[in-house]
Amino acid sequence: MIIQALCEYYDILDNDPTTPISRPGYSSVNVSFNLVISETGEISHIIDLRTDDKKPRPQTIKVPQQNSRANGINPYFLCENAKYVFGVEKLKRADFEKKYLNKSDSEYVVLEEDDKEVTLTNSRTKQYFEAFRKLHNDILGSMDSVGVKRLLLFLDTWNPEEFLQNPKIAQYKDDILAGGNVVFDYHDSFLHENSGVKALWEKYNADAGDEKIVFSPCLVTGETEPIARLHQKIKGIFGAQSAGASLVSFNEKAFESYNKEQSYNAPVSETSMYKYTTALNYLLSQKANRLRIADTTTVFWAGTSDKTCENLAQFLINPPSLKKDAGDDSKEPERVRDAATLQLIEDVLTKVRGGQKVRKEDIGTDPDVNFYILGLSPNNARIAVRYWYKNSFGNFVDTVARHHQDMDIVPEYSGDYPGQNIISVYRLLHETVPKSSDKSDVSPILGGLIMRAILNDSPYPIQMYSAILNRVKVEKTMNTVRAGFIKAYLLRQSRAGLTNISEDLITVKLNEESEIVPYRLGRLFAVLEKVQNDTNKDMGATINSKYFSSASSTPAVVFPVLLKLAQHHINKSDWGFKTNQSIEEILSGVNAFPEFMNLDEQGMFMLGYYHQRKANYQKKSEKSVVEE
Repeated sequence: MIIQALCEYYDILDNDPTTPISRPGYSSVNVSFNLVISETGEISHIIDLRTDDKKPRPQTIKVPQQNSRANGINPYFLCENAKYVFGVEKLKRADFEKKYLNKSDSEYVVLEEDDKEVTLTNSRTKQYFEAFRKLHNDILGSMDSVGVKRLLLFLDTWNPEEFLQNPKIAQYKDDILAGGNVVFDYHDSFLHENSGVKALWEKYNADAGDEKIVFSPCLVTGETEPIARLHQKIKGIFGAQSAGASLVSFNEKAFESYNKEQSYNAPVSETSMYKYTTALNYLLSQKANRLRIADTTTVFWAGTSDKTCENLAQFLINPPSLKKDAGDDSKEPERVRDAATLQLIEDVLTKVRGGQKVRKEDIGTDPDVNFYILGLSPNNARIAVRYWYKNSFGNFVDTVARHHQDMDIVPEYSGDYPGQNIISVYRLLHETVPKSSDKSDVSPILGGLIMRAILNDSPYPIQMYSAILNRVKVEKTMNTVRAGFIKAYLLRQSRAGLTNISEDLITVKLNEESEIVPYRLGRLFAVLEKVQNDTNKDMGATINSKYFSSASSTPAVVFPVLLKLAQHHINKSDWGFKTNQSIEEILSGVNAFPEFMNLDEQGMFMLGYYHQRKANYQKKSEKSVVEE
């Protein structure tokens, strides 16, 4: 189903003239330099194709097909790296000494060296170059063209040991040796784009194939077609090998059935293989179609050329935060805060709250179009599928909007912007690790679990809930993100009948009528904390830092002590009478302090604590306004 959906998306892209998708026989590859060759077969100019950014990035260009290659020598046509084009490589000094020094059978010539790196040519790199030269003579040898003759003259006369003697090469030597691809110039264009060259390449590519062509019904189309023995590598997966990884591959006897080796075991035609790998690599190259959740690279697309779906989905899954909570050290990258899109999301959430279906007029695109989300994680040289989602775009919007509705809670700090409390999955996951931790410390399991819960509108993973409760206890800090998730978790537990807490008692803001004892105890802890802070503003340690964790777990042990200590602060406070009233009102619904509270009750305790703290802050602000 995944491969079939990607093949269908390739057809959509192929029919869109504005999309730079490659055709069969060609690949979209990152290219750094364009080599200009003179009549005498020498490199006269090198054109830098990279961007002018602070960190230059290669340009993506359609070049002749670059199939997956193992460790053997297998040159690509008219687009290669320095080892193949020049027969030269650069090694770190430690690798050079380990590989070549004190070995009598090693043939090499050092071209340049320093304390860290060594540039050299050796028997292996010369084999790379010879294979590259032979390939181009075999394909282009019969063509009568100025550009082709110059290229073949360069290849026939080139000496790898003269690499640094060319001043143009010396200018870009470090960048060329870093592994960047180079192409060849032809009349202010590229040689591989010449019609005659393309015709020869396509004939060669069609005739090459495998020595043994296997025909079988394709799993995607159902038609009997030539089956792909190897599938193209998928590039752009976080944590995977830089050369790419395989989504479909077999390399052990245990995986084989009916004596079918390699990818014949999962028969996908050459055409379908090309389509799904090209479409997936295209999605991974587009910022609007991908995001990272923990160690999982997530791509999403709609069954249409209209990009409205992807843009709205990006904001729904990973909305930018307008304001961070106090003490929030998350390293979420800065993103453009599109007020119009945030307002659109707020309008969608309002519709969902009212139980209304999302219409085309609401989101600016067809809600019935198919929408797909694919989560991929690295697994050695392969790719593991973490989650797969297919639904109509309208249902996707409804489902994710319900997640944000469940997460909705009174913010710690108010603002003037719509949608400011919509929390990204990125920030939510970051709340499960210590503040000083890097985002890579997030458990890889949680990313997949939380996305499946959001997309399936199912209860949130208890692993995530436990991790956030633990962070609150350890750091003694409740912020909007943590409080919102605790509320959302308890809401979905209640709907699924997995807790005895009623759904209508899990509220967005303070509920003074709630009779739930853990919720009241959380409120009580916030009141006791406030009276201590009001009377001892310079105090270094508060009851929060000493007692919060135990108060939320074993209240019968802690609260008698806290109430006794609180009387000293109340007697000093200017608002002692009002504080006593608050304590009496809260305790009126508490017959006894529980000896122990389970995880759901601890969540209600923290929710009550957060709500009461927010109410204390809000009332103080309102009082200041009245006085002014």
